[in-house]
Amino acid sequence: MDVKVIKDTAVKHKRLLIVLLFVAVIIFPLVSSGMAIRVGSNIMIYSILTMGAMLICGYTGMLNQGMAAFYGVGAYASALLSVNFDLPFIVCFLAAGLITAGVGLLIAIPCLRVETDFLSLITIAFANIFTAILNNWTSLTRGPAGVPGIPPAELFGFKFNTPVRNFYLMFGVVVIVYVILHNLIKSRIGRALQAVRDNDIGASSVGINVNNNKVLAFAIGTFCAGIAGSLMAHFIGFVGPTNFTFDESLLVLQMCIIGGLGSMPGAIVGAAFFVIMPEIIRPLAVYRVGVGGVIMILCMLFRPQGIMGSRAFAGKGGFQEKIRSFLRRRHQQPVA
Repeated sequence: MDVKVIKDTAVKHKRLLIVLLFVAVIIFPLVSSGMAIRVGSNIMIYSILTMGAMLICGYTGMLNQGMAAFYGVGAYASALLSVNFDLPFIVCFLAAGLITAGVGLLIAIPCLRVETDFLSLITIAFANIFTAILNNWTSLTRGPAGVPGIPPAELFGFKFNTPVRNFYLMFGVVVIVYVILHNLIKSRIGRALQAVRDNDIGASSVGINVNNNKVLAFAIGTFCAGIAGSLMAHFIGFVGPTNFTFDESLLVLQMCIIGGLGSMPGAIVGAAFFVIMPEIIRPLAVYRVGVGGVIMILCMLFRPQGIMGSRAFAGKGGFQEKIRSFLRRRHQQPVA
């Protein structure tokens, strides 16, 4: 059979699968219970957050371990603008993304001089500083009490005040973010980001501005974290410091690894896996963290490229191996 015919058939099957998945997701909240819809909504929020992290880590090669802090910046920005100034949801939503991207720029620019390992330490330090600010700047953040009474999202007079409506809102945002990031990755900018990830010296030698591309990826990735935080705040109606701990950053990084580094669909698969997995093993709640660690280690041993990652990410050496080694050490540490 002609190679071109085989490729065309594969493309048709892929498109058909995408259409079927799209229809299934649309039907899902109409035939599901309240708990299942809530789990689905959490998957949507984490999908946006993980896609932003995938752009930074998987496609540009920057080990960002402070994603939860950027997630928190967006959540608090949207919550405070809505509660204190009674601004419309769309304004709070976009402002949350832009404010978070601005904070991301402030963190990214001084990080340009450091390597991957030191970048991870800087982002961890930022996450700890952010948590301290949330707990101690009580005049703004209300401290450990958090910000309650966040109104539900509303667009053009239509309130997203039910689980089903919130699900469709989040699904729409996931689709928009995915399409934008997918097209970005396939563009000249996306190829430049991947060149920076694979070999920044080689990328620089062919005229790619390494620093500008790293900053751009960080800004876009943190913008995604900001809008995910905004959706979460208006969905739950409350934000507090305990929602944005370092463990949350580690969870997002695990979603990228499980889904497959360098795969935007893998970001969604990884998010779905880590949101659904705790619900499946809920009777073993005491061992939930341990089970998650075992799954991560098994994945890194037997499928290091992740569920949907390329085999190019399975070899030893380079940025991907650094991430896997870090997570392996993290999970093998004895519990204090």
